[in-house]
Amino acid sequence: MGKKLAAIAIRQVEKNTGASRNAFEQADALRALGYRVVILAERGKPELSRQHGAELVRLWRWPLKGAFRRFWFNRRVQAWSKRHAPNLLISHGDCESPDTVYLHNCVHLASQCIHGRELPDGHEVAAIHDHVLKGGKFRQVAVNSRMMGEDLISRYGIARDKIEISYPGYDPEQFTPERARAGRAVQRESLGVSDDERLIGLVSSGNFTKRNVAGFVAMAALMEQASPGRYRFLVVGKDNATPYQQQAREVGIEARMLWRSTIPEVETLYGALDLFVLPAHIEEFGRVALEAMACGAPVLLNARVGSAELLDKHPLLVMAAESTAEQWAERCIQLLESDAQALGETLANLARDYSHQAQNLKLKASFEALMAER
Repeated sequence: MGKKLAAIAIRQVEKNTGASRNAFEQADALRALGYRVVILAERGKPELSRQHGAELVRLWRWPLKGAFRRFWFNRRVQAWSKRHAPNLLISHGDCESPDTVYLHNCVHLASQCIHGRELPDGHEVAAIHDHVLKGGKFRQVAVNSRMMGEDLISRYGIARDKIEISYPGYDPEQFTPERARAGRAVQRESLGVSDDERLIGLVSSGNFTKRNVAGFVAMAALMEQASPGRYRFLVVGKDNATPYQQQAREVGIEARMLWRSTIPEVETLYGALDLFVLPAHIEEFGRVALEAMACGAPVLLNARVGSAELLDKHPLLVMAAESTAEQWAERCIQLLESDAQALGETLANLARDYSHQAQNLKLKASFEALMAER
């Protein structure tokens, strides 16, 4: 008798995104449970799937942009599933599943938090999410944070016992205090930050609007005003920084700001920081914050950042959602004047409970429970 078959449906697995990493983590967990794993995607690199022992099956992609493209993907997944009858079908939000739907973002909530308005009718991501979540064919919906779960419960009327909180993990080999500290001096020198300057950083993949870089610059201006020449401010990510650089010029802190794109050895950036700050309007989880903690960096997060839920015992490290730039600046200064080393060690210890290995065990337990219910 052949192995049980598990299918993971995700539209793209060709880039190093959080969703792709989650899909490969799921593939690892399912293989450990004895499944043959197939990844159904419109775009993907077979070698990446093979690294995780999974087979990539490319589904034909509808050529025109819009909501129909996502509904077309759902149709292709359902047709493949009808032919191959997988024992388990994992959806990443863009298709229906009788098993688990993993949702990576709450587009309705994000629009409200970032833009203060509802999404327009026909928004392509909202349309497929509404179809999948209102349809209720799933056994459970896995989300990145309690914040996401509460939104789905109130927005779609999903029963609370059908919501599973599945925090993303981090790589404990790359993100360690030792690796971060080893690269600190070289990284600070390359950034032009002196030993007597305190470096505050917002590290992200991009999307500077969502991550509230404007609020970070406003906070930086107030800190520079309070202690001229004391602080430097780093923004990392792939996005158009021009409007925020103009903002920095207008408030007189252009020389205190540093702008960099993403780098593979990002742990050296966390190690270079004296404080990691994420004032995002919303972040369904924010793996960068967990990585920073794992590297022993003190962090300060907006309450609307999902990973802030890991800091329930550290309320000083979480800012209320509507906090002003003045309040952010005051809290940053307070944390920078505290015992940063002790705080960093505490956070590194906390992060260990959310390593890939720890989350892999939780994933396997979740999949086993799911199959036991069938």
